[in-house]
Amino acid sequence: MADEQELNENAAEEEGGKKPGKVMPLVLALVAAGAGGAAGMTFLGPAVAPALAARAENGGGGGNGGGGHGGGHGAPVETFHLLDNLVVNPAESEGTRYLLVSIAIEPNDQGMVETLAGLDVSFRHKLLTILGSKTVAELSDIGHRAELVEELKEALESLVGKGTIHRIYLPQYVIN
Repeated sequence: MADEQELNENAAEEEGGKKPGKVMPLVLALVAAGAGGAAGMTFLGPAVAPALAARAENGGGGGNGGGGHGGGHGAPVETFHLLDNLVVNPAESEGTRYLLVSIAIEPNDQGMVETLAGLDVSFRHKLLTILGSKTVAELSDIGHRAELVEELKEALESLVGKGTIHRIYLPQYVIN
């Protein structure tokens, strides 16, 4: 009888390469992982999302709400207006090259950030016009970057008023 059982096991090994019963735990583990992920997305995700969103809105940090600097009173003051991910085809590039740029505008008066945000569309149009008139050689010359920044600052001040903008930054500047 023991010989018969051994023959059955050997035949099963030769057929599938594995003993029966070793596949079932693997299948169960995969099903359990899928069910756990689905349950987390369905039940846990919606319950935790508002708390995570509120934390992100208040600047992240730990659970004490103060961050260790003054008890967490008030909202953070915005000091820049960011024009993110402007894509420009440089002059004479026939659409084969592009500039991806983000521009941060720092006003002289922090209270002006909301005003700058209201001019976002006008700013983008003006910047795309200026940057699109430059050739790849002009845009990629690092020696003239300070002149370009000054030109952009003057162009934006023509829309919002001379002396309003303290500084312009180019935190993202990629030519391809």
